[in-house]
Amino acid sequence: MAKRKVLKITPVLIALNVLVLLVIVAFYTVRLVKYYKKENGHKNTDETVLLVDTLKKKQSYLDDTKGLVLNDETGVYTYKGEVNDNYVMYSGLMYRILGIDTEDNIKMVSEDNITLIYPELKNGYEKSSINKWLNASDEKFSGIYEQTLVNGDSLLINTNFCNDVIDDVSNITCDSSLNNYKASLLSLHDYKLAGGKESFLNNGSIFYLGTLNSKNDQYYVTNEGEIALNEKDSKAITIKPVITVSGGAEYLGGNGTKEKPYIIEKHKVETIGDAYVNNIVRINDVDYKIIEVQNSKVKLTSVDVLQKDEKPYTIKFGGSNSAYTTTNTIGKYLNNTYLNSLDIKDYVVNENYYIGSLALTNLDYAYARDAKVKAKVGMLTIGDMFINETSNTFTLLRGMEAPNIINVINENGNIFADTISAKYSVRPAFYVKSDIEIKSGLGTKESPYELGVNNESETREETEG
Repeated sequence: MAKRKVLKITPVLIALNVLVLLVIVAFYTVRLVKYYKKENGHKNTDETVLLVDTLKKKQSYLDDTKGLVLNDETGVYTYKGEVNDNYVMYSGLMYRILGIDTEDNIKMVSEDNITLIYPELKNGYEKSSINKWLNASDEKFSGIYEQTLVNGDSLLINTNFCNDVIDDVSNITCDSSLNNYKASLLSLHDYKLAGGKESFLNNGSIFYLGTLNSKNDQYYVTNEGEIALNEKDSKAITIKPVITVSGGAEYLGGNGTKEKPYIIEKHKVETIGDAYVNNIVRINDVDYKIIEVQNSKVKLTSVDVLQKDEKPYTIKFGGSNSAYTTTNTIGKYLNNTYLNSLDIKDYVVNENYYIGSLALTNLDYAYARDAKVKAKVGMLTIGDMFINETSNTFTLLRGMEAPNIINVINENGNIFADTISAKYSVRPAFYVKSDIEIKSGLGTKESPYELGVNNESETREETEG
């Protein structure tokens, strides 16, 4: 029987095999390190990183019902479902990214409602008081929201708003759009694209959409995420603005979570005039919220209603009619007892407060600003930022029913008329000089700003948002 020949593997062949394996391992190791650094490593401080590029890295490839989903036909990215990585902090407000258009611009909506106004939609959305409140124009008292946007001219572009008239919610279209304004509201189409009730937009709050039916009735989302129709123009509504960030906006930090939202703007905050609207300031162990920033003055309002013995302090509006003055019951209290309790009372500015009323034929918030009074301390009126955040609280808005009627925010968050002899909680508002130094804090609820009145304040780090 013939003996089998044994195949011998020479040392040279073994060496070649080992070398090939080493080359393969080295190749993939280099690629692994390269892409790990690209995603997670330290970036060159001189390198500009765009927010849009950061977002696109998180595209959802396997699930087209959740995450950042690309529509291959339109080239548009949309955040869908119950996502938790699309938060942006900008100009003091938290936003949620809706999507990215074909030119890399980023559309986003505020997470919370930020005011309460009557919509005045009888002539359509474009001529409504909503649009006037959002966007600056030649009209008096317009653009209250737009004025809060820091570096808005460079960071933002006009927002595309679906303007289709919808009578059948089973057939939501977007064939017509407006692109004349920086800010808008969500449309039915936006809500549908995100996933509607099953999306991050359903956060338990009632919010109004910019979409109308053929009768100019306005759609809104209930606190359970359902679509409903508001058939009363005489009902005050809450506002969630939508804006569009330019595709050239830089990514300056954050990972998109609520705890670490994306940042696209930051600047040094050394005085209260450098701070953002919605930042928190602590005075006399009470937290106040910035609601307006001007060159020489900043307007504050208490985060909560005034407290006494750990309970809401209630008082009568008082006086002979509902026009706020410094001598009627509530005005006298605020401009004397309350004012004198403030550590910074010497920095409070005597300023105008709007004390007008509306009419059934004119519910535009600007109409209530025709009458005013000078005072050190006042309260909020319709159209002021964050007026919707407390309940059972007096406003400065006079009633239209009779001279002794004043409007309040009731327990349901709606405008409600009552007499000046009724007792309600008080949410004071006042202006302070904008050059008051900030000595500590980050302007958040957890770390509010603490104010200083001398030159010994420590240097502030850059504030983001």
